[in-house]
Amino acid sequence: MAFLMSIGALLLAMSVVTLFFYGVVNGCLYFMKKNTSMDPSNRKVKIRQSSSIKCLTSFVLFVLIAFGIHQTMTYYLKSGVYFWFVIFTFGLLLIMYYAPLGAILMPFVKKEYKTWHRVSKFFWYYVGGTSLFWGILLIMDTSTKIYSDESGSNFYYGNLPLKVMGGISLIIVALYMALTLASKKYTVDTRDNI
Repeated sequence: MAFLMSIGALLLAMSVVTLFFYGVVNGCLYFMKKNTSMDPSNRKVKIRQSSSIKCLTSFVLFVLIAFGIHQTMTYYLKSGVYFWFVIFTFGLLLIMYYAPLGAILMPFVKKEYKTWHRVSKFFWYYVGGTSLFWGILLIMDTSTKIYSDESGSNFYYGNLPLKVMGGISLIIVALYMALTLASKKYTVDTRDNI
């Protein structure tokens, strides 16, 4: 029964994070539509990126995500009792820790937004949402204690500037995801209106 409750709580957390990021993307889309300099007639020319730019973007995202995930796992997975949550959910909670890695694939997405299935939309919103969630959590939590056991008696101190930089790197990834998704939605909307 406890396993089902932990899976239900995990699914609820995934849904809340995804819906929050969906709101962030729609907020970006709203500001794009309100911007008068982004006239729909200017969007007729489709700019294609070369594969080297896509690979470079993917590599930069990988470096940012790897640094952010390292900080997240140091403070929230390896630290004391948090690892038991992963064990009790049979490893399903690791999806929440490793989800930002999905942003590496975003530069290579060629399909148009309106042809995406609900599962792929949920995936991209979840990737951006978890990046934003972990980034904000790393910045807001100023405690640098890393517990080495479940009782909380043995700990050592981490590095606060590295923790904040890890949070900033994940927020940069989340902003990239939000702006990319909003621009994909914007091009579909303007193409339908022309």
